[in-house]
Amino acid sequence: MHYRSFLAMSAAAVLAATTTVVTAGTSSAIAPPAVQQQDGASPAGSFALSGQDARDFTLPADMKELHTATFPDGRTSTRYQQIVEDATVFGGQITVIRDASGQVDTVIGAYFPGLQPKNDVKISKGKAKGIVQGKIGKRGDFSNELRIDPRSGHLFYEVESIRRAERPVRWIDAATGKVNKAFDKLAHGEGVGVKGDTKQIDTTQNADTGLFELLSADDRQITYDAQNQKLDPVLMSDSDDVWDLVQGPGSPSQAAAVDAHYYAGVVDDFYQDTFGRDSIDDNGMQILSLVHYGNRYCNAFWNGAYMTYGDGDGKGCLPLSGGLDVDGHELTHGVTDFTSDLIYENESGALNEAFSDMMGNTIEFYAEENSLDPAGEPDFRIGEDVINADTPARAGFRNMADPGEFGDPDHVVDKYTGTADGGGVHTNSGIANHAYYLTAMGGQNAGCTATALRPATHTEDCSVTVPKVGLETAAQVYYQAFTALPEYANFCDARNATSAVAKKSRDAVGAAWDAVGVHADCTEGTPPPPPCVGDADASLPIESPHPYGHNGDCTWTYDNGSAGFSFHFAMLDMEDNYDYVYVKDANGTTLATYTGTAKREFDSPCITTSTGSIQMVTDPAVDGQGFTVTAVNPC
Repeated sequence: MHYRSFLAMSAAAVLAATTTVVTAGTSSAIAPPAVQQQDGASPAGSFALSGQDARDFTLPADMKELHTATFPDGRTSTRYQQIVEDATVFGGQITVIRDASGQVDTVIGAYFPGLQPKNDVKISKGKAKGIVQGKIGKRGDFSNELRIDPRSGHLFYEVESIRRAERPVRWIDAATGKVNKAFDKLAHGEGVGVKGDTKQIDTTQNADTGLFELLSADDRQITYDAQNQKLDPVLMSDSDDVWDLVQGPGSPSQAAAVDAHYYAGVVDDFYQDTFGRDSIDDNGMQILSLVHYGNRYCNAFWNGAYMTYGDGDGKGCLPLSGGLDVDGHELTHGVTDFTSDLIYENESGALNEAFSDMMGNTIEFYAEENSLDPAGEPDFRIGEDVINADTPARAGFRNMADPGEFGDPDHVVDKYTGTADGGGVHTNSGIANHAYYLTAMGGQNAGCTATALRPATHTEDCSVTVPKVGLETAAQVYYQAFTALPEYANFCDARNATSAVAKKSRDAVGAAWDAVGVHADCTEGTPPPPPCVGDADASLPIESPHPYGHNGDCTWTYDNGSAGFSFHFAMLDMEDNYDYVYVKDANGTTLATYTGTAKREFDSPCITTSTGSIQMVTDPAVDGQGFTVTAVNPC
């Protein structure tokens, strides 16, 4: 979520200020106890922990293990999902990285304690799917998951359909069946042409037909021809295993299929050799590629199940599979699907796109080092081999070294804030892309200096000089961090995560994010926990979340068993004159109203009924640490 920048500052000011507590018609200055987090306690909201803080972390009991990956150096990365009443928590994921000895090294993620549903499940999964199919049709492979949104506490079904060129997602309210959110999760790219070089490809001969097919001997890569029309794709085949048929850029020409098949193997090898990853899903997944899609289609995409490439427009856009960085970019969307699953909109979507650019370009350098793409030249442009390839100064469609060359921002001051392109997922990727480039190569933000192709774009953070750590180190840091992010992460979460895993390179990583305007005092993007969760049958201790959230109205009712008792407040910290705590008796009569920060422990007025309640009401902005009642005293 995006918060007003003054909130964090105002909250800090509130906590630091001496305010007034109004009690039963009188006022007194009461010193609050120090707010401390117990060792091993779980943070609320987004966090990135390293060192002793990570070792002190205790995994909450409501986390379910999703998967574990092992890095080449023996460290492991295990991802967990928070579950509340059989619903997965949106944004509630934690990744724990352990060293080779099994000791916790880094913890990245988000957690929402005390989360309880605010609505009931009144419609079935089947009904939710039917609602979606009634709006978008029955095509595709459907998935359906019960989830809970920590921002509202509402249960919903996330219904998704994987289709050839779409990936529609709908959020269906579990109580009403209302469509609360609709978006397309299809991960797009752009690109062109085939370079005309000869490649050795891995094929299999069909024993029945005698034809050679684009199926690798280990069954890890397979490539189909979409035939430029809405027909069932056919497996690419050849009679003599010499794949040189040319009949224009479209079907049945073989150059695009050769590149798609070959580069899928390069990407597979890159992930295995660099990160110890076993294919896209880390479980040996077969990489399926589809070429000759559409007519004069200048694009490529990952649809959640396989790769699809267009043939370009025959002008500045060549067949998309001919660019290794394009292939690596799109297949990395698959890696994201199986790890952080970053939501494909706004800043999380920009991080999704940026991670694909980072790995796509890094694969080019891997290919050069291993002589896997002699006709390619590694650089920090994206798509330069297939988009305007004959115009070097304008080749490609993004430039990580200088995002402004293609009109993309390299600093948050120029971030696109509109709704087009899913909230700027491609445009704003330039910010994270440039942080990655600066981490690897060092230097200053490119937009600080005018070039022959563009003027200087900004003056902010131009005094920051980033020390170079090298591409190998940068790739490890950003891979480990980006695959661990919670799904709703923003640029701040990415900065915190990369810093947490960076170890000796932490200063350089921090400087790189400083250079693009994402500073250490940034605001995390994961949805905050619910403002509070009341209890009609409360037991001691009674307390709010610490800190509490916005727009809360919760009541805790306590049965003392006999009349005549007072609540003992060990802590009270509310935004002065905006957020309030009320003490009431069984008749609903307000006995005390509290706001501000207490300076010491205190007792409420005497409650002359056998039950009493505490109500907390908060406004839309600024929060504090809330309250804690540790005991009741007779009166």
